[in-house]
Amino acid sequence: MAPPGNFASLLRARRGYLGTVGPQGSPRVLPVCFTWAGDMIWTAIDGKPKKTDFPQRLRDIGGEPKVCFTVDRWDEDWSRLAWLQARGRAHALPEGAETDRARAALRDKYPQYQSTPLQGPVIRLDVEDWVGWDANTADD
Repeated sequence: MAPPGNFASLLRARRGYLGTVGPQGSPRVLPVCFTWAGDMIWTAIDGKPKKTDFPQRLRDIGGEPKVCFTVDRWDEDWSRLAWLQARGRAHALPEGAETDRARAALRDKYPQYQSTPLQGPVIRLDVEDWVGWDANTADD
């Protein structure tokens, strides 16, 4: 299942927001670098400094895999506003061919990953539902 046709361009955004559910049901939203392939979104734990060796987003999806991923288009001209959400389940991938493909796709999209290591886990979000809004096609 691919995103609705007029929303796919939003997935070229440079940043998305990963929403997870933490302990005791507390929500957490984190800006992330990402790439996508059809009904999958990949994001990775990179080599930038972290507070711990096992980031909270990994603990969150380990306890509750339901996630929401959002990208948007902001403009001072509000007739150009749009957003797209992917709702589904996430998990950390084991090392292997898919992890290698995801890291390669992230390196292709973000030149910064040529010098920032992508050695940490790759998270795959399996999209179950796409929801979007565009100011030009809104019913309200």
